Amino acid sequence: MRVQNLGWALVLGLLVPLSLQAQATGQITGAVTSELRQPLSGVQIAIKGTSLGTLTDANGRFMIANVPAGQQVVQAIFIGYAPQELTVTVAPGTPVVANLRLVTEAVALREVVVVGYGTQKREQVTGAVATVTAADFVPGPARSVASLIAGKLPGLAVVTSSGNPTDGPAIQLRGISTIQGGRSPLVVVDGVPGSLSSVAPEDVESVTLLKDGSAAAIYGSRASNGVILITTKKYSSGPATFRYDGYISQSTISRMPDFLSATDYRRLNDEHKVALPFIDFGFGTNWLDQLVRDPMSYRHNLSFSGGARNTNYSASLNLQNEQGVFQRSENTQFTTRANIRHQMFDGKMEIEGNLLNRRVTRPSGPDYNYIWRQAQIRNPTDRVQDESGGWQVRDGYFYDNPLQLLNEVDGGYEDRATRLNGTVTLRPISQLRFSVLSSLNTSESLSGYRRTLDHPSSAVSGNYASRSTDSDRDRLFEATGTYTEQFASHNVNLLGGYTYTDHLEEGFNASNTRFPGDIFDWNQLGLGDGMGKGEANMNSGKEGRKLIGFFGRLNYDWKNRYLLMASLRYEGDTRFGADHKWGMFPGVSVGWRVSEESFFKDRGVTGMAPNDPYLSLRSYSYGSNSNRFFYNGQWVRTLAPSRNPNPELKWEEKRETNFGANFAAMDSRLTGSIDVYRRETKDMLYNYSVPVPPYVVGSIRANVGTMQNNGVEVELGYDVVRRSKFSWNTNFNWSRNTNKLVTLSDSARKFTTSECFTPSGHTGEPIQQSTHRVCVGGPIGNFYGFRSVDIDTAGVFVVLDSAGNEISAPLAKQKDKRFIGNGLPKMYFGWNNTAQFGKFDVSLNLRGAADFQILNLLRAYYENPRNTQYNMLKSAFDPVYGKRTLTGDLAYVSYYIEDGDYIKLDNATIGYMIPASLVQRFGGVAKSARFYVSGRNLLTITGYKGVDPEVSVTGPDGLSPGIDSRDKYPTIRTFTAGMTVSF
Repeated sequence: MRVQNLGWALVLGLLVPLSLQAQATGQITGAVTSELRQPLSGVQIAIKGTSLGTLTDANGRFMIANVPAGQQVVQAIFIGYAPQELTVTVAPGTPVVANLRLVTEAVALREVVVVGYGTQKREQVTGAVATVTAADFVPGPARSVASLIAGKLPGLAVVTSSGNPTDGPAIQLRGISTIQGGRSPLVVVDGVPGSLSSVAPEDVESVTLLKDGSAAAIYGSRASNGVILITTKKYSSGPATFRYDGYISQSTISRMPDFLSATDYRRLNDEHKVALPFIDFGFGTNWLDQLVRDPMSYRHNLSFSGGARNTNYSASLNLQNEQGVFQRSENTQFTTRANIRHQMFDGKMEIEGNLLNRRVTRPSGPDYNYIWRQAQIRNPTDRVQDESGGWQVRDGYFYDNPLQLLNEVDGGYEDRATRLNGTVTLRPISQLRFSVLSSLNTSESLSGYRRTLDHPSSAVSGNYASRSTDSDRDRLFEATGTYTEQFASHNVNLLGGYTYTDHLEEGFNASNTRFPGDIFDWNQLGLGDGMGKGEANMNSGKEGRKLIGFFGRLNYDWKNRYLLMASLRYEGDTRFGADHKWGMFPGVSVGWRVSEESFFKDRGVTGMAPNDPYLSLRSYSYGSNSNRFFYNGQWVRTLAPSRNPNPELKWEEKRETNFGANFAAMDSRLTGSIDVYRRETKDMLYNYSVPVPPYVVGSIRANVGTMQNNGVEVELGYDVVRRSKFSWNTNFNWSRNTNKLVTLSDSARKFTTSECFTPSGHTGEPIQQSTHRVCVGGPIGNFYGFRSVDIDTAGVFVVLDSAGNEISAPLAKQKDKRFIGNGLPKMYFGWNNTAQFGKFDVSLNLRGAADFQILNLLRAYYENPRNTQYNMLKSAFDPVYGKRTLTGDLAYVSYYIEDGDYIKLDNATIGYMIPASLVQRFGGVAKSARFYVSGRNLLTITGYKGVDPEVSVTGPDGLSPGIDSRDKYPTIRTFTAGMTVSF
């Protein structure tokens, strides 16, 4: 409640009229154009020596109010153009016109980029850093920030493998670096750790990646998988400006699997094409069509900003409703954001406050993936409902009615998150800056679920309901100091700081069964009779962790030619053993600027912490209700050790070496970068089997393994055409990564495992086979199974045995399995094009992946005409290896391992800037307006036979990439119409 009161106070504070200093002021207006007399939008305009400033609108115009009277210098700064200054005389009450024309200049490397705890000119950056700004984001609807930058940055894989509106894209930076540690990059929003979903995409100004150890080491253990720095749009000076962004979109399944219809069943039965005839119930139902819809989604974003000489503010309201292609599938999100900044003491002190509040609601209950599977395998000659209007159920059949599964459950989920942070900055002298940041992040979720008496699962224990709640709280305090000095040819920047983070999680859930009818839901759990039958459950939990860090960084250059960056972070984490709670993370990089080129070598160390906060401690667990013993007249539940203590548990340590170059040529028409890196993770965590006794449990988590990643990243940008009525810019990026498990044993410490450890991944039933295997000396992601080479005259797969001989698949043994592919893409690439024709603009974004394989489980299960008890793909009757139709049992063989290489037309957008004269006709309120139409996931070029080659790069266990599940939520194609209006 206290956080909410503070938040409302901050919002109300934005609406209070701002008091102005009692002094004579005037107004400056003007326009900014290019050397070709083309209006420039987004140019930064500032009054030199003051805090006043703004950005030009879509027509290149600007206006700054409350400018002190007298002689003032107007500055115009825009990436790709030389800075321009114009001196004007401001008189009270009389507007002054200041028109500026900018000339292109080779300034690509002078762009200022965000780095850890500060900013740097790109020409001075010696670590592997990549940035994309709002002007370059993927246009059109975006579920999260990850969608904005898909295909834009080399080394960053953004994978959208599901069309579920509640699932965001998965991200991976420079491959897999660990087996059991966290794999996601650290996300920092305006200096505060957060998530990609914690900020509305429309509010994002820029996204920066810190990819290598030297750049990310300043963040310590949290940065082992890289850092994503998100900068949101902030305040501007002058009268309040309003901007509306909105769209409406319609989605459809990008590609439907082609299953047999009722007509196909009857034709195949007549032609005797199946060994066992299909059962014909006499009806006709397209079960997939019964489940799906063409959903409509929308998003509205209203932002406003303004301010006076010393006080500036901005705020935004964002409402999003995204419907899924499945019925009863949607996600609604409402986000509010507010920012206020005030300067005092002639600009020497600055106070800034930020509030972000997000509320997410969605239905919960239906298991869409399982329902999708049931819809695929359901007999198409059956019907949805019987004569009485009830669900059509077929006793003795293992499949369920998918519409019954969808409609006989109900549930709701709500998540409320608040982030409140404030910063106080003091600049006693121009070279010295002190800053203190404090932040409180809270998140509370509440969910309920019920299953009716008509649900298939209720036949055993009756209807069912559950209720759960979870809460997270993060507190952050950071203090930093920066000193900058220039003497002779030397430039020095020193950073020092302290950080403290306190994280707490709590949760509770309860469930019950056998309610007296379906009128009761999860809010009446006590009315169920399941408690007396041992079917009711109740659980709760609480865990916390703390992190403390001391850090420092030195940036030095001599004559802007020789560059050095050195950072050091000393960090403590409560999740480690008593002997290893503190770790040291250094980062060093050097650079040599040769004209406009940059060649550099850097090396850094970061640490990785485990996900569980109590792995170093001994823990105990109570046995189940059935595991009790009789003592002193009572049945007592057992209590036994469940985890060995390990005071030696310590950080996973990632060491990284990076060689790279940035360049700009041809008046910055051609820009690019290249990075070559080696990333090595040592002391990698793994669960090892240990003897009992002396240990009390048969396994222990220990630091033993070593993982290695090697890669290359390339980015090229070129202004193909620079003309007043036509411009075209193209950008291409490409990355390659190879992975290797170097070791997973330490014989000296007696923590050893086999060269090839526990298989991972799974086909599911009834094939019931693991799909992957990891071996020392090999990469993560190897498929492991039988190599099929032919089909015999009986229609059975022929596979290779361990000696390379051809044998019938049913005769193959475990020893005959081998590596049959790898599901982790070695290469990712993106090609992005933007063009402008007068007032029209066009954007085309392509991306793809190559050199990997996919296990097509849809084909493995439904491309076999022998199994007529459930539906199958029409391709089930195609000849295998060009010879004959398959008649053998379902099997996991290499025939279903396919090359997954693909290229996607991820986005195509056409926009039109409405002429100012036409905009002014609508009451003269709007300043500019743009209308656009967009399409996402429009085209996929691939040889893959499945529905979509963009599949998970981790798998459910993190070690089984490349599985195309037979029952995943299908991916979608989206068409959008939207507009942006500025007031």
